[in-house]
Amino acid sequence: MKIGIIGAGNIGGTLVRRLTRLGHQVSIANSRGPETLAGLAKETGVRPVSATEAARSGELVVVTIPMNSIPRLPRNLFEGLPDSVVVVDTCNYYPQQRDGRIPEIEDGLTESHWVARQIGRPVIKAFNNIY
Repeated sequence: MKIGIIGAGNIGGTLVRRLTRLGHQVSIANSRGPETLAGLAKETGVRPVSATEAARSGELVVVTIPMNSIPRLPRNLFEGLPDSVVVVDTCNYYPQQRDGRIPEIEDGLTESHWVARQIGRPVIKAFNNIY
């Protein structure tokens, strides 16, 4: 399977290691650029790319970045992607430690619905307990 991962932190790195071992073709992006992922690429065979390339490189796309970074993703990131491409959201909302307050979530909107609104695409919540 071809999989794109946006985010190379704890969850993204764990998924890359496991998915490449299972034989999947994985592309990964982070906020610092593909060149900063050379070590992970050498270790796992993952293909470092931009966020746009990661979003368009697979049958499955995993968004695994801090919640407060979601609005900074390119606005058209998922535009034109076939409906068959599944987007997985691993975000966890940490209002005190990292993300600040997100009023919609504070008012009861689920995290995954908030992410879906931000990226303009339905998401499935998964893997958010990997550390």
